[in-house]
Amino acid sequence: MSKIRIVNGPYRGREKTLGDKAITIGRDAEAGVQILDRSASRFHAEVFPVGGMWFVRDLESKNGTYVNDEKVGDEELLREGDVIKIGSTELAFESGAALTDDESSSRISYRDDPDLLSKTLEFRLDELSDISEPKEEDGVDSARSLRILYQIGRMLSDSTGQQSNDREAKVLDYLVRALPAEAALIFRREGATGRLIPTTVRTAAPGIQPVISRSIVKKTFSENKALHIANAQDDERFDRAVSVVQKGIRSVICVPLAIAGQVRGVVYLGRGEGARPFEPLDLELVSAVAIQLGLWHHALEQQRRSKVALAKVMGAMVRALEARLGLGGAGERTARFCLALAGAMGLDAEAKDRLARAGLVFPAFVAGGDADGPGLDQLLENIEDFETVVPLLRGARQLDEDSDTEAQILAAASGFERRIAADPAADVPAVIEELRVSRALDTQVAAVLHGCHLDGSLYNTRAE
Repeated sequence: MSKIRIVNGPYRGREKTLGDKAITIGRDAEAGVQILDRSASRFHAEVFPVGGMWFVRDLESKNGTYVNDEKVGDEELLREGDVIKIGSTELAFESGAALTDDESSSRISYRDDPDLLSKTLEFRLDELSDISEPKEEDGVDSARSLRILYQIGRMLSDSTGQQSNDREAKVLDYLVRALPAEAALIFRREGATGRLIPTTVRTAAPGIQPVISRSIVKKTFSENKALHIANAQDDERFDRAVSVVQKGIRSVICVPLAIAGQVRGVVYLGRGEGARPFEPLDLELVSAVAIQLGLWHHALEQQRRSKVALAKVMGAMVRALEARLGLGGAGERTARFCLALAGAMGLDAEAKDRLARAGLVFPAFVAGGDADGPGLDQLLENIEDFETVVPLLRGARQLDEDSDTEAQILAAASGFERRIAADPAADVPAVIEELRVSRALDTQVAAVLHGCHLDGSLYNTRAE
């Protein structure tokens, strides 16, 4: 048995077991393996079996499909360990079954069942506090709700560098255990198609395939209403010939996921046959969780906008410094080389971001530094988000054999940029060897620099 594993990008870590049928890879939600990559076509490539072997072929995509950096012609045999590259996304072909197929659309099935809405209680978010007055005996449930909200608040505020999808998965895992629920999902509207697609899917057990009411999801999203199905199986208004017992739906909570006052998706929880129905207090709790998620996403968006604005200001400042120092474009080239090296060495997103910012300012930092007066590093110490960059700049300038990997990468990228800018026709292997010896470069970093030169990634003008 074989599988496809997404190595990088927004869906990094997702796996798909390959059965006896061909599967497609692409940007579309209906693709067998969905990837979110602007260079990918809706249905970009196909992996298919022939006589126990697996092949990949390009589906006439605009940007082509690559295996181990070689462009696929008609079709290409896949061997264990091969890497399929589509745009900047890499997918590994490996043996074994997928351990988790957690966020794949294939894990869920849909039912078009508008009759299910007949048992649904509808509330606007500002009406939720009026659905019931708490009784004295509800104190235990209220305490449980407070504990759940506290734990989720801690998860979302955790600043350990987790990806946003990882934190959402952690929140849904906790809801599945704490409520409990059979399944918890987050649907978001896809910008390219306008469709609501499941971006995070968590279940109480690995083998569970949730049955989703498409009608509930659409109504929640379009009308911005929290919906609660207490126990659809007991409703006499349902036709028993096509009952929800057959559909596997017993009780559902679906609430809007709003970010900055705009509905961007829904949070959906379901319980199957044999479980007690959700209570009204559960609806309030999940709605509060959705508000927490929305505020968290809004904070992330604001942070991203702030970083983009800061990057523009820093870019303008660096260009002005470079013009004065005669270094036109040196910072951008150094940053690009840093990203190529960091990507080849498997550094995480936080390290790549730090190296890109350091590479942008490093040439001006080295050329314009003045030991007797305030230098660029002292100015940068007072700029938010550059606190971690300053030690890196200083470490790369004073490189020695004990310098860490990031300082080694920055020194290698900067040294390479200076020598190539001075002599574009220089022999690159000789330049790299000179850097290794003269700048005390780590042997591994020098080897990666040479490899990035050979495969062309060093000169890629589009940062990954």
